[in-house]
Amino acid sequence: MIRSPTPTKGFDDAPEDIEKDVAVGVRGAEIDEELARAEGIDAHFMAKAQVINESLEECGMGRFQWELFMSAGFGYFSDNIWLQSIAIVMPYVAIEDHFPDYPKIRMATFALYMGLIPGALLWGMTADVIGRRIAWNSTLFISAVFGLAAGASPNFYVLCVLLALNGVGTAGNMVLDGAVFLEFIPNTHRYLLTLLSVWWAIGQVVASLICWAFLAKYSCDTERVGIDGYRCDRNTNPGWRYSMYTLGAMMLFLWGLRFFILPMQESPKFLVSIGQDEEAERVIHEVARKNGRTSSLTVDRLRIAAAPYFSKYGDCAPSTTKFSSLELAKRSFSHFSFKHIKGLFATPRLAFSSGLIIFIYAALGLAYPLFNGFLSGYLQSKGAERGDTSVNATYSAYTYQAACGIIGSILATFLVEWGRGGRKFAGAFFTVGAGAFLFALTAVRSAAAVNALTCMASLFENAL
Repeated sequence: MIRSPTPTKGFDDAPEDIEKDVAVGVRGAEIDEELARAEGIDAHFMAKAQVINESLEECGMGRFQWELFMSAGFGYFSDNIWLQSIAIVMPYVAIEDHFPDYPKIRMATFALYMGLIPGALLWGMTADVIGRRIAWNSTLFISAVFGLAAGASPNFYVLCVLLALNGVGTAGNMVLDGAVFLEFIPNTHRYLLTLLSVWWAIGQVVASLICWAFLAKYSCDTERVGIDGYRCDRNTNPGWRYSMYTLGAMMLFLWGLRFFILPMQESPKFLVSIGQDEEAERVIHEVARKNGRTSSLTVDRLRIAAAPYFSKYGDCAPSTTKFSSLELAKRSFSHFSFKHIKGLFATPRLAFSSGLIIFIYAALGLAYPLFNGFLSGYLQSKGAERGDTSVNATYSAYTYQAACGIIGSILATFLVEWGRGGRKFAGAFFTVGAGAFLFALTAVRSAAAVNALTCMASLFENAL
């Protein structure tokens, strides 16, 4: 049976039997204080976070984490659905009256990313101030509402504004979902973070299938566009709008599942960081209950683990200090300093590792949208070279490569746990492979070769 939360006591009042009970927790909370200071993290928080990690190991991997895997997956699913659907429908938006031609319509993708950038900053920075739950419960709803509205856009400028606002919500999923999932799973199952990307690949498949179905049946005849007397307006070209409405409604449904059926508990690590040890204890006990286990975590165990660091630095115990949202914001930004960034380059080895990781992220951020954002246009142009401009030919090829991405995510999950290679080998292997297949795409002409290489490129890039 789950223990009820333990009333908070002062350190001087903690009885000896409690100190004995939490001895294991205190030993387990020994931390590298120099590392904590270098990273700008309070030593007492790091000690409590280690106790939380031990408690999650005690809770095991069970129903709570698998439900969270599903719920976090909705965010990954949503992110790629919007990225891919916009790339897919843009050629058909371009042929409609009151919209610019294809070379200019591609700026819609730019508009989406103009929303993603401030969205990532907003949700990322506020997550440590107001908590993870607000972003978790809001982002899918925001992307759903503005996705639905985008389908009703009367012109290109309104469409771009709505896509940018959609990006603000979508960015929250990118920033938080994986991090929240990682904060609740035991160390023995952290490889599942890699498997979470399978939802990203599934989102691409679903976006492709939905857009294919509507564009094939409810779009203007591209061969007649531009011919005198033929009009392509919202009445004769509703396919891309139907796609946006359907995807927006789907996101609204997933938000309902996340909010009402699979509600999220606030991160216990965030809770102890703001002095809410009792609430953190309650969350851990709830995780244990859902998993059919019990937890030995108590408020006293958290406080005693952190006690040596309070004594050393003269801090007051956060379990007796509650912060308002404004105080939390001031407290969070007071720790911000470029000195923390210097720690990433403190030694030649750290500088090389940090620089390499930054470069890899930048290169992926450049290559992924350049390839996927314009893939539908590329497939159309390749089809035109062969004399096949049908919607079915273009989007069957798009769907094939999207499905290959699912295999890549699953393969990566196995490789990161492979003892002989591990994460370094998997990262290097998939990066080199993706680059090689993208280069090869520039030289092929036949439909079979294009399909094969786009499939392999998708497999390798989704595994990264």
